[in-house]
Amino acid sequence: MRTRTIVLTFAIALIAAVPARAQTPPAGTGSGVGVRAFFLFDRVAMTASESFEAALETSNLNGFGGGVDVTRLWQGLFARVAVSRLSADGERVIVVDGERIPLGVPLEVKMTPLELGAGWRVPVGRTGRVAAYGGAGLLRLSYKESSPDADPEEDFDESFTGRVIFGGVDFDLSRGFMAGVEAQFRSVPDAIGEGGLSREFDETNLGGVAIRFVVGFRR
Repeated sequence: MRTRTIVLTFAIALIAAVPARAQTPPAGTGSGVGVRAFFLFDRVAMTASESFEAALETSNLNGFGGGVDVTRLWQGLFARVAVSRLSADGERVIVVDGERIPLGVPLEVKMTPLELGAGWRVPVGRTGRVAAYGGAGLLRLSYKESSPDADPEEDFDESFTGRVIFGGVDFDLSRGFMAGVEAQFRSVPDAIGEGGLSREFDETNLGGVAIRFVVGFRR
């Protein structure tokens, strides 16, 4: 709830900064501050791959969310806020001599990455309908492991701070609607590794490499 409140407040402040008379420039061109609002789908390959493979039988997680870029702050400069939710179901396990032993206890993993960043956009080609961009920022990651009827000490619910580097390309579809693809490198060091599977596999980072697909509008 706290994360959602922060995102909502930040997004409202960003959108409010856009002039009411802003025109609809193609692909980030034009004068005045602009806005790029989007829905997102993420496919994330987790850095702690062995730990996730053991518990969830996959280290590739799907996420959904949304975000806002405030563009043309100064030439190609933009600011970003985005949030997503990743979740997967698995089973609690232990590893003995490298062998995965299921315990028969359901496990649910949820992650909520909050991104606050900035970057630079440039038009591609003469029409200005295509734009490439890159940037970096802070990542606040809420991470939760839970099981039904589990002892509170067995569940895990913490938040960590990391960083994200991203780059992508998007293009106008029609009348300000756009679609794009983005790649991200995320690092959340020293988040895990003190116990359980992550200690067994000596994995400490809750980051990963994400491929992001976005659809939204731009003006």
